Amino acid sequence: MGPVEVVFLVVIAIFGAIGVVRGWQRELGVTTMLLLALFMIEFVLTTAIGTRVESFLSGANVSDAQIVTLQSMAAVGLLLLVTFISYQGLGLVYPGTGKSSFLSLMIGLLNGYLFAGSIWYYLDRANWPLVNVTPEFTSFYKFFVQILPPEIFGWQFFILLAVAMLIIRVIR
Repeated sequence: MGPVEVVFLVVIAIFGAIGVVRGWQRELGVTTMLLLALFMIEFVLTTAIGTRVESFLSGANVSDAQIVTLQSMAAVGLLLLVTFISYQGLGLVYPGTGKSSFLSLMIGLLNGYLFAGSIWYYLDRANWPLVNVTPEFTSFYKFFVQILPPEIFGWQFFILLAVAMLIIRVIR
């Protein structure tokens, strides 16, 4: 089995290719939805809501490791659901004319980074449940895990950017 980071880099590249095909106007809608999903996840995990859920689960004899795994699996599930829904149907489409393959590629790669990077973060946080990942990680893995979206941005950043993008969508 190869390094786990290769899988996530390939997923990011696939999102870049999808971005080129779909165009930057549609990809910005997916970016907005991913930012809102990350806001919801991080807000729940880092505020009193997350603390209440943790205390409830602790009272139900759930270990700390199991709580982290449950939180991570819920976060991954929400990201998968939001991404699937965002790529189906019309969704948010930003106004604009012209087709810029480079801009579409960059926004697609950003979406891949937000999606795959966040899933990577939550799976790493939960010690890779349901998959057989060996703990001998490469130096690239150790570096990249420090720059994943939930690791470097707080919920305040995600909501600020999502609201700014929604305002841009409304203003013509």
